[in-house]
Amino acid sequence: MLNDLEKKAEEKSLILIKKVLISLGGAFITMGVIRQWPIAEKSYMDFIEGKGYLSLMLGLIMIVLGVSVKLLIGQKNE
Repeated sequence: MLNDLEKKAEEKSLILIKKVLISLGGAFITMGVIRQWPIAEKSYMDFIEGKGYLSLMLGLIMIVLGVSVKLLIGQKNE
């Protein structure tokens, strides 16, 4: 019985971590796009040197971490 409760608590915490990472990643991507706004008119180097590039990359990394949180925690499928 206790083992089942632990599994449910762990699953809830993983879902919470996933939601937080994905939502923060989306916020960072939105902020980066707003700061980089005329994206279509920029060359590659202008895009990389722009103000919103780091927040875009941070947002993408956070979303990838949020999607793969079960793999990172090491939870085994039984």
